[in-house]
Amino acid sequence: MGVVTLLAPITGWAAPLDEVPDKVFSERMLGDGLAIDPTEGEVRAPFDGVITVLPSSRHAVSIRSDTDIEVLIHVGLETVALAGRGFVAHVAEGDRVKAGDRLLTFDLETVARDAASLITPVVVTGEGWTLSERVTNRLVTAGQPVLRIERGPPAGSEATSEGSANRTIRSPLLHGLHARPAARVAGVAAAHRARITLMAGQRTASASSPVGMMALGLRDGDNLTLSASGPDAEAAVAALAELILSGMDEKAGPAQAAPSPTVASAGPVEGDDGELVFSGVCAAPGLVVGKAVHLRLSEIVVCETGQGAAHEAAALDAALEVVAGRLEAGASGGPVERRSILAAHAAFLTDPELVSAAHQAVAEGRSAAFAWRSACGATAGLLRSLGDPRMAERADDLMDIERQVLLQLAGDAPAAPPALGPGDVLLADDLLPSQLIALDGARLAGICTARGGPTSHVAILAAAMGVPALVAAGEGLDRIANGTLVVLDADGRRLTASPSAQTLAASESRAAADRRRKAEARAASGESCRTADGARIEVFANLGAASEAADAVAGGAEGCGLLRTEFLFLDRQTPPDEGEQRAQYQAIADGLEGRPLIVRTLDAGGDKPLPYLPMPHEDNPALGLRGVRSGLLHPELLLTQMRAICRVRSSGPVAVMLPMIASVAEVRQARALLDRAATDAGSATPLLGVMIETPAAAMTTDLLRPEIDFISVGTNDLTQYTLAMDRQNPHLAAQLDGLHPAVLRLIAAAAAGAGDLRWTGVCGGLASDPLAAPILIGLGVTELSAAPAMVAEIKAAVRSLTLGECRALAASALAVESADAVRQLAAEALDRSRTPRHTAGAPA
Repeated sequence: MGVVTLLAPITGWAAPLDEVPDKVFSERMLGDGLAIDPTEGEVRAPFDGVITVLPSSRHAVSIRSDTDIEVLIHVGLETVALAGRGFVAHVAEGDRVKAGDRLLTFDLETVARDAASLITPVVVTGEGWTLSERVTNRLVTAGQPVLRIERGPPAGSEATSEGSANRTIRSPLLHGLHARPAARVAGVAAAHRARITLMAGQRTASASSPVGMMALGLRDGDNLTLSASGPDAEAAVAALAELILSGMDEKAGPAQAAPSPTVASAGPVEGDDGELVFSGVCAAPGLVVGKAVHLRLSEIVVCETGQGAAHEAAALDAALEVVAGRLEAGASGGPVERRSILAAHAAFLTDPELVSAAHQAVAEGRSAAFAWRSACGATAGLLRSLGDPRMAERADDLMDIERQVLLQLAGDAPAAPPALGPGDVLLADDLLPSQLIALDGARLAGICTARGGPTSHVAILAAAMGVPALVAAGEGLDRIANGTLVVLDADGRRLTASPSAQTLAASESRAAADRRRKAEARAASGESCRTADGARIEVFANLGAASEAADAVAGGAEGCGLLRTEFLFLDRQTPPDEGEQRAQYQAIADGLEGRPLIVRTLDAGGDKPLPYLPMPHEDNPALGLRGVRSGLLHPELLLTQMRAICRVRSSGPVAVMLPMIASVAEVRQARALLDRAATDAGSATPLLGVMIETPAAAMTTDLLRPEIDFISVGTNDLTQYTLAMDRQNPHLAAQLDGLHPAVLRLIAAAAAGAGDLRWTGVCGGLASDPLAAPILIGLGVTELSAAPAMVAEIKAAVRSLTLGECRALAASALAVESADAVRQLAAEALDRSRTPRHTAGAPA
């Protein structure tokens, strides 16, 4: 049993946590301990251990002992807002320290002036510890013993006789357990009869509490322990492990893979020509010229004293129910981004810790509104104190829900959104997701906020709406009067108010050209795709659900080049049977109206484990039993899927594609299963193709060719294996570019080896990149399968160059030394192609 004597980390007056004027600490949301009101500005190590958390604001530090006891020392209250002002760190995360070593120093005067309080909680985070010999209500000196900590339940506690289960996994969540994944975890937990907790380090949270899970501060790659007790304990742990290990579609954008804290600009720069220029952070790309319209929030005043606990409790429950119903109605039928965000917001309304804290305040005589505001404020403060910009943005989401409930309690409807004219640019100190959803997206041209971050839910919604957005532009937006002409250049990270004639002309020209290109691309999206000199290139769409097929066709897709079938196999305890699979594949074929359908067989294993597909533990799942390897390991599962595909009826070709091929032997084994499936289904054997995702497959396509009918390059995996960079690692995302010459050389080799196969395709991320399209065609690719929203633009890029120009561009790309250089070449080629051609006789 681990036992540690905690030494006072600060000299000052020791007090119980109950005296800390912040419910996060006084109600022990993070754990138990004590507090010290400092008289000296120095923090020292309370025991031997390792520094585990040191936020960039340096206002707090966590240290873990060799017996896994973790202690948080949080200097003052609301000190994260100081952004490091007055603090100096003398250690870094991962440093080993001895008891008494100096960790932080801080300026007492600065912190006392700008913080809510100097009182410093010293908290043993998590549960499962017994605290004794606590020293409080007297002056202590740094280094003096003030607390004894040991593992184990307090005396007198009883062990449960119910079933139990534990499992430790490594989190693949790029952005941690923020609101959306936390809400999904809570949803899965609610379906099981078990009490489930999650532990990261020594922080614990209930799986029924999204707020508690967010406060874990979980990071990509952290170990996460799932513990459950109750009749469904084992099933609950298995289901949660499966959900979390799936990654829950938490992908990093190319420019946002490893965000640093978003710091608002110091303010605008005034130009000699009368311009007012604000610098910010791009949250959604684009360039627009329009008129400024301000959105300002009115303050909601609440009364602290209630009209009786029963009355206030009923009012609170009714308000929560109404707002929950409004969120549910708003989510039905909307875009997937909107649905997931509103579902995450709805989870706050049923979070047991949040609701319990509010009801506790009501029971103490507070009004429902005051109680809800207090509970939300304490939780938001906790999320902001973690020093993680993404968690700070989730605190903003909570403030959105706080406001909606307070308005309902006051009997007020949400404020009507501002009236927008065509092309208006919205300015705000910050924007709540509910406010953006309420706006007329057809009229909204752009968004600029003084605060906010590039990974906020507002940023996600803006990108899904196609609305350029700039955040963290700093103070001074209120200096721009309503109706002022502004240029919002999110790509260039700036907003220019009252632009000069020269700036305006250049911006309008760029914006008009961009609009024209996109409009022309959409208008021509239904036409077959050919290069400028008539070479036929098929542009398909990647699909992940039956509901996407019809929209893809409407957007110009000439078929489906990659149907990801995982949507049928995930989030369930048993695999789909042949009938269910066949019905889904048939629905997609019907939506494609006879266009080609390429169905990728189940790509399980690796980062997509399935509870009904037992796999041995793997130290490196990316190089293990994934893709076709897992299918061949479980042939009955693969055979069932192949039979379902064989039973699909379509006037166009239906094909089977194998993922993660590395050898001819794998293809021959899969071909034998496909022939058997066709015999069982009484149908002809479908076309069989392979994904080129490994360097081995790329370099031996000529050997694979006699066994297959087509290839499709999966550039996402091919890039990570070629560059030896894990595509799940956010710190490498900026370098993980499929236009790296090494990747392009492998694609060229694969295309050459494919010869005259039915399709030489690309279905990975490069197929959705207009800069990559002409290079891929120049390398010998004849089919591109893109994200549905990008089909029109990919077709436009292909039409802009001749096949000879594509080949010349590809040859140049293979000879340069970096992906950046390749992108520069491609951008210049596309810019030249937009100049009207003067040669006559080009094929129509």
